[in-house]
Amino acid sequence: MPPEPTLPQNSQPQISSTPVSRLGDFAALLLVLGLGCWFWLYFFGYGRLSLSFEDWPLNAYYCDITRLSLTHGQIPWISNWSAHGTDKFLAVPETLMAPQILLLPWMSNGSFVAFQVCLLFAVGTWGWWEVKKTLGWSREAFLLAAVASSFNGFMISHLAAGHWMWCGCFLGPWLLLGLLKILAPNPPPFAWLPLAFCLFALFLLGAFHIAIWWVFFIGFACLARPKALGPAFCAVVGSGAMGLFRLLPAQLFLTGKGDFLTGYPSMRTLLESFTVIKGYVPGSPSDGPITASLLGWWEFDHYTGWVLLLFVGVGALAALVSHARISFARPIAVATLGMALLSYGQVCSWFYRMPLFHTERVTTRLITLSFLGLLFLALAGLGIWQTRRGQLFSRLLCAVILVFVLLDFWAAAQPWLLFKLEATTPFSYYFPELETWKPALLPKAHQTRYHAVLWGSTAISLFSFAFLSALFFPKTRRMLEDRGAFARKVVAKFRFSS
Repeated sequence: MPPEPTLPQNSQPQISSTPVSRLGDFAALLLVLGLGCWFWLYFFGYGRLSLSFEDWPLNAYYCDITRLSLTHGQIPWISNWSAHGTDKFLAVPETLMAPQILLLPWMSNGSFVAFQVCLLFAVGTWGWWEVKKTLGWSREAFLLAAVASSFNGFMISHLAAGHWMWCGCFLGPWLLLGLLKILAPNPPPFAWLPLAFCLFALFLLGAFHIAIWWVFFIGFACLARPKALGPAFCAVVGSGAMGLFRLLPAQLFLTGKGDFLTGYPSMRTLLESFTVIKGYVPGSPSDGPITASLLGWWEFDHYTGWVLLLFVGVGALAALVSHARISFARPIAVATLGMALLSYGQVCSWFYRMPLFHTERVTTRLITLSFLGLLFLALAGLGIWQTRRGQLFSRLLCAVILVFVLLDFWAAAQPWLLFKLEATTPFSYYFPELETWKPALLPKAHQTRYHAVLWGSTAISLFSFAFLSALFFPKTRRMLEDRGAFARKVVAKFRFSS
């Protein structure tokens, strides 16, 4: 049986690697980084924010508690406010535990928020740069990927509403690269390691929502490539072991479990979310309890505009038709369809009581991975055109679409600019009590079980991180492979003698 064909990777690059071409690529990278970081700084009012709008008081409280912990050299065991039903601060999985928290004592909350988003945007842009080099994309395709995935309605509206952990979505290209490694026709034994560390990075960022979405996306992709199930399982288990200090306390101590709300209620709403510009409509605490009918538009918004939507739809379909030349087209398409189904109506309510998945009360959010999959397939489909005329057409097409996208996204962002929303709606619908709450760390309480779970899970996480990190070194991998081969020989000999 002949091996499955794959997309050429750098063997026939789209653009010749000349000094002028490399200079153009570098200029494109600097352009998107510079303009992108400027936009996010502008969006967050250059850090001059009170963080009083919608969910932002909760994130400000997390920053304040973390800052107190760092300045006083005290482990933040117990805080003076219950987040998601618990005052056990280290059991809340949406807090930031990445190394950049060390900057908090020297930065205001608004400045740190803007810095964090710009940092992760830059990391995501670097990820698309690696995708470009791996798959031989043109610089125009790279620019379109970076802009379309970073500034669509989903990112803009959710960050405006205070879903700060959503900046974990910027790691999408790195997760796609990790997924491609295990979807390859003949992946090496430890091809799953990069994917495991990418998922672990989401846990450090407090982006456990996004990590759960990606676990489902990876699972759906493996349905179309069953041989990848083993590596995918290793990646998920490995990331879970490294992130156990975040997952186990959350599972044991979070008590704030509400009812499942909704996915997209209709196809009309789904289409409007991609094609109609809508802004924030302020609510009132007197409106009563939060239900699906009272969800803000940010829970539905994924504005792309018609031009980009048609491009990713038609382009992804063309790539799927040409799947013989793109080995990952079918798995990514299956994952894209699976996430779209889960984001619709009450479909996801079937999984709602699964461990940790009870946090996914609003499954309209899952559609963002469907869009990312379509975008990835559409741009990969352009990469199969190897003739000079085909390459020129694909570059011009990406450039023209990029112009429309920039105009559409700029218009769609105006109603969601956070510094303007704070000025016009200076209250939080969901956390009004935090507007006057003074964050504080409480004395270390006698909670043996809580401490034991934290210390035990942290020890396992550190050991797992050290062990999996060692696997990146060829000497360690060869040693494990040799011992595995020896074990298989012993087992085979035992079976033969039996």
